[in-house]
Amino acid sequence: MIPQSVVKEHAGGFKYRAEVDGLRAIAVIPVVLFHAGFEWFSGGYIGVDVFFVISGYLITSIILSEHKAGKFSIVSFYERRARRILPPLFLVMLASLPFAWFWMTPHHLKAFSQSMVAASLFAPNIYFFLKSGYFDLDSDEKPLLHTWSLGVEEQYYIGFPLLVLLCWRWGPKALTLLVAVTALVSFGLSEWASRAYPVGNFYLAPTRAWELALGSFLAIVSASGIPEQRLSLMLRNFLSVTGLILILAPTVLYEQSTRFPGLYAVPPTLGAALIIAFANRDTLVGRFLSLRGMVGIGLISYSVYLWHQPLFAFARIYSPDKPSLLVFSALGVLSVGMGYLTWQFVEKPVRDKRKFSRKQIFLSSVVGSLLFIGLGFAGHRMEGFPDRLTPEQQEIMAFGDDPENHTRGFPSEPCFLGPEQDSTSFGECTELPPSPVESVFLWGDSHAAHLYSGLKKQLAADHKVTYLTASACPPFLNSDSRAGCRDINDFVFARITEELPDRVILAAVWGNYKWEKLEKTMQGLKKLGIKRIDIIGPVPRWHPSLPVVLTRFGVGFSELPRRTMLGLDPAVKQLDSQMIEFAEGHGANFISPYTILCDMNGCLTRVGDRVESMMHWDVSHLTEAGSEYLVSRFWQP
Repeated sequence: MIPQSVVKEHAGGFKYRAEVDGLRAIAVIPVVLFHAGFEWFSGGYIGVDVFFVISGYLITSIILSEHKAGKFSIVSFYERRARRILPPLFLVMLASLPFAWFWMTPHHLKAFSQSMVAASLFAPNIYFFLKSGYFDLDSDEKPLLHTWSLGVEEQYYIGFPLLVLLCWRWGPKALTLLVAVTALVSFGLSEWASRAYPVGNFYLAPTRAWELALGSFLAIVSASGIPEQRLSLMLRNFLSVTGLILILAPTVLYEQSTRFPGLYAVPPTLGAALIIAFANRDTLVGRFLSLRGMVGIGLISYSVYLWHQPLFAFARIYSPDKPSLLVFSALGVLSVGMGYLTWQFVEKPVRDKRKFSRKQIFLSSVVGSLLFIGLGFAGHRMEGFPDRLTPEQQEIMAFGDDPENHTRGFPSEPCFLGPEQDSTSFGECTELPPSPVESVFLWGDSHAAHLYSGLKKQLAADHKVTYLTASACPPFLNSDSRAGCRDINDFVFARITEELPDRVILAAVWGNYKWEKLEKTMQGLKKLGIKRIDIIGPVPRWHPSLPVVLTRFGVGFSELPRRTMLGLDPAVKQLDSQMIEFAEGHGANFISPYTILCDMNGCLTRVGDRVESMMHWDVSHLTEAGSEYLVSRFWQP
């Protein structure tokens, strides 16, 4: 039986479709599993794109049906959006506040406060775009990161109803043309930006609008009276099954490094469109999506989506070790339970106009927004309230939070490229003493860059050294870990071919990539006849970061243990062993930072008694002192 609240939501002549709610379940489940860290769902983020198509279709269908019935009102439209979006969002932000206060570091709390302001101003996607960066807080530890998608939708729907009213006077053809042109322009912009500006491409509405416009286009075609029932049942079954495959396949085939959105977003969005267009109740997919369980998850999907990210983020922040998949599975189930309770006791009552009038909705929306803007501004202004910590903890966290410490021991920008830069930004990046005894070439991502200060101290006097490093760009030939990475590595390899150094040093955050791709690089370097290839293995990885781990001891820096097991990621030791075998099998010299820095008592946390001697300033990047210590222990002429 269809809940009456759902029927009322689609009043005005637009017929409720249970299979579309079932499609919401197909969208939200992969997103939750992806954020939980299940490797099989490495492309689960595409569920958000399915949501965009659904939203475009449903909202446009309601607008057109109400306009046809002479009942459409801009005020009513925004009232409906306020009833739908804001109450659950405010509840989740309110529930997050005490956990943020007690568990977050000042830097985390300041960022969380800023994101509350952005979410209240319908601009979280813009905020996360502006704050994104390779050395920003781990995205897994941002409780409101997922609200970026709400920002995209909200910005789309600010102007779309006005365009409908403007075009309707010229008939549905004008509206169809406008939506089609918008979709094509937005898609072209997205495909271009996926290479040139990948971060902006992901977060901003202009490069996402085509996905919502695709749903809007479906609604316009449907409202124009073009019945899909003219197609045979067999053909509709084929098209809807194809649509389901186009959604499910990317959830397991795509990776975080997939250039997205753009061309790679076509399969899941097209799949959603095929299901909406052809998966009626008489098709196999339509009957599957109309099952009570699927519809039930679809109905609560918005609240489940809101709850899952804060639950996962705070678990990561609080836990001294990386939470297990069992923990995340339990939290995923909890997010479903919280989603149901929120739907039952918040979403449904608020949508009932007999219980809450338009005036009450708008007034409470304004008051709620102002409340969270005020709280967020206070958190920003007070720098995350560092007085919550002891003076000793404040000293440690201040060092880790200070951006000036993050790249102090890195090469300058022409030799270490940011995530939006390509190979044209590289400089000469070669340091040449008067009489070099050997030429050395450093190649890799930020975990190559953080070796710079150590190598410079050891080699500056008598070695020619070239440093070419780029964030999130491991030294893999013929492979894109991010947009532009292939071009960067082709450039670096060309420089190596030109210079033919005596020694090439390869380093990266190996655990973040499919490091086996290093084999092609090894083959290429061997063909060049490079005399010695050094592979620098993984450095210790701390959860949630070394400064946070050290604050948990509650003592002054000089009293901290020099080694500890607390917060260490055990996967690094396993990866180190695997890479030793790889290097030996490919004729490379393997250097193990893990062996140098760790023993049975844990891994090195500091090399002196001052806070500047901390080994890492975040999860795994070495400080200047850490770099100099590590390189001095492994460098052999």
